[in-house]
Parts: sequence; structure tokens; C-alpha cells
Amino acid sequence: MFPLKTTTLPATAEDLAQALNDSLRSVFALAWDPAEVRDLAYPQLAAIEVSLDGAKLPGPPPAIPSLASQPERALTVGSFNAGGRGISIGPAALDFGLTATGVELFQAKDTAGQITLLLHNAAHGRVEASVSKSDLEALIAEVAKAEAGKHGVSIDSVQLSLRSQSPRSLAAEVRLRAKKLFLSAALHITGQLDLDEELNARISGLDCSGEGAIASVACGVLKPHLEKLNGREFPLMSLPLGQVRLRDVRLAVGEKLSVTAEFGSSS
Repeated sequence: MFPLKTTTLPATAEDLAQALNDSLRSVFALAWDPAEVRDLAYPQLAAIEVSLDGAKLPGPPPAIPSLASQPERALTVGSFNAGGRGISIGPAALDFGLTATGVELFQAKDTAGQITLLLHNAAHGRVEASVSKSDLEALIAEVAKAEAGKHGVSIDSVQLSLRSQSPRSLAAEVRLRAKKLFLSAALHITGQLDLDEELNARISGLDCSGEGAIASVACGVLKPHLEKLNGREFPLMSLPLGQVRLRDVRLAVGEKLSVTAEFGSSS
């Protein structure tokens, strides 16, 4: 899904590149134009390239636009490549890549009347995303410190352990050290992550236990937040897929947590 800040589909490849760059600049802190469009015979395009290496997301991701019209044909693209290494999201850096050939993009209007481009068809494609375990620990620490701090509890260490259970499932354990005044506790948060064939991640089995004088207090602070997450699904690929179907969806655990999937037309 590629929201454009315009109420009409750009009339030339140059205008399309400008619209894509304006849209990406509204989301990421960028010092360059990340999108390049190579024309063939507009609206037939040879290629669209988007490079977000080192881009920074300065705030929460924007809400996914709600579509208010039926999608219709817009553009064909010989090859589409988008992604970046070291995309900053809070304290973490994400590597992301999407490549596709034989792409068909549809257009629809959102509730504000602005054009959104949708991936409708692709002969073949691949999407992958990865983040290091240390960056995941930093993200967890940021959230834990913010919530625990509201109750006078400090978090001074976070350790994350991940264990693959199947190609699309993993078990996670987070170990934290919590302190309040002169008291401390070792906390253990456990849970499971499952990924389905549509790249929806489901979190389940979240629990908090601990050892030490303030363990019950610290877990009491964290458990309401864990309960909100328990059983929830989060889409990792926020775009209507049209005739595109994902396959070979996989989670891999090592120094990095990575998600990969192949995709292509169902026809």
C-alpha cells in the first residue's frame, strides 16, 4: 500500500516519482529523494526503485488509510524494488527488502479522497525483514522502562532469548532486573509468536513471574500490558494483496530475527 498525497493519479513518470518522494518524506526523516521511476510508455513503467537505507521513522507509524473506493487499474511495472538497511525505528534498526517482477498496481481513494496505490499482481516477488536481537532488547527495554517508571520501578537490564519451534513459530523469554529503592527482583516474561501464511503475527501465552522482594509489584505493573497483547494479531505486511498470494513464509532465529516470504499471482 503506497499512499500518495494527491487526489488524482500522476500523469507522468516524473510526477509519480515526485508524489512517491513527497509521501515517503512525510513518513521518514530523509535527506534525499528515495524513489526513482524509470519510464517505458506511461502508465507502463520499466522500474520503480525505493532506497530507504539509513532512514529514520521519527514517530509512530502512520495509520493505514481506509479505502473508500473500489480499486481499479493504474500502472504496470517491469521490476519493483523497495527497502533499506538500518531503518531506524526508535532504538532499533530494521533491514527490509521487497523485490518483485511483472507488477500490476491498482489505485483506490481513501476517505480523504487521496490516491493509494495497491499491489494487485506480481509474477514473482520476495519480501524479507530482519532485526538484531540486541535491537529487540533495546525496544523491549524502552517500553518496560517507560511503564515501570510510572510506578517508581526502574529497569536496569534486559536479556532476550528466542527459540525456534517450527518454521513459523518461536518461543521467547525476556529476563529483566527491576529495582525500587533498595529492593530488586529478577523478572521472567515468556510468550510465543506464530506467523500465518498472510504474514499476520499472533502473540500468545504471555506471562510474568519473578524472584525477589518486589517481583509481585513489578509483574503487577507489567501484566495489564501483557494481557492487552495476549492473543492479538499484528499484520506485518499492511497491503491488500489482490491476486497476489504469499508462500514459503518463514521465521528464522539467529543473531537476527528474520521473516521471509515469496509471493506471486495465484493465476
